[in-house]
Amino acid sequence: MSAKKFVFDLDGTLYKASETIEKLVDRAVVSFFKNKLQIDEKDAVELIKNLRERYYYDADALGKEYPFSKQEFLEYICDVDVSTLPQDLELNAVLHNLPNEKYIITDSTKKHVTDVLSQIKVDKELFKEIFDGHDMKYSFKCTGVGFNRFLQKYGLSASECIVFEDNGDNLQAAKKLGFITVGIGDKISAANTQFCDYIYHDTKEAILSVRTIFCD
Repeated sequence: MSAKKFVFDLDGTLYKASETIEKLVDRAVVSFFKNKLQIDEKDAVELIKNLRERYYYDADALGKEYPFSKQEFLEYICDVDVSTLPQDLELNAVLHNLPNEKYIITDSTKKHVTDVLSQIKVDKELFKEIFDGHDMKYSFKCTGVGFNRFLQKYGLSASECIVFEDNGDNLQAAKKLGFITVGIGDKISAANTQFCDYIYHDTKEAILSVRTIFCD
């Protein structure tokens, strides 16, 4: 049996979900539409609420309802201040001691990944590749297309990959493709537990437990 590949989500997985970061991203989304459409903030908030009732991601409306670039949108909303995130030297040490190939797969951008890893003091060099929203061509993980494009780009099979993820919809998509799924944190709903092979409170605990099963 070939060595399993460890595939990590970023936000909410390699660091605990942060309301501060989430609010900054939400503000950036409002700012993007406000500036592009030259509307006030109240109208922008109402517009986004309407879009989110009809689309899973705000970006899905771009090119359909608004002639804006998905690339520009993603880069704009992911360029947020991550300085409130705490360092996690323990996670860095745990990842250093994990011999298997490690990847990051995120709906955000490589710049955001680099900013976060630098802030939390996790070495970027630990990861073989970073696969971001641009690489997914804005199809994202929850649809399954993002995961498929990840597998195709690196010539991997789902069954050899263990994905660590805090989002239930993403775990469901990964499980249906054949990934080994590890749910992280408290956001995994009861409806999504059926798509998790393992569930842990945080990523450090998950790595230490799962490596005893899948590492030689």
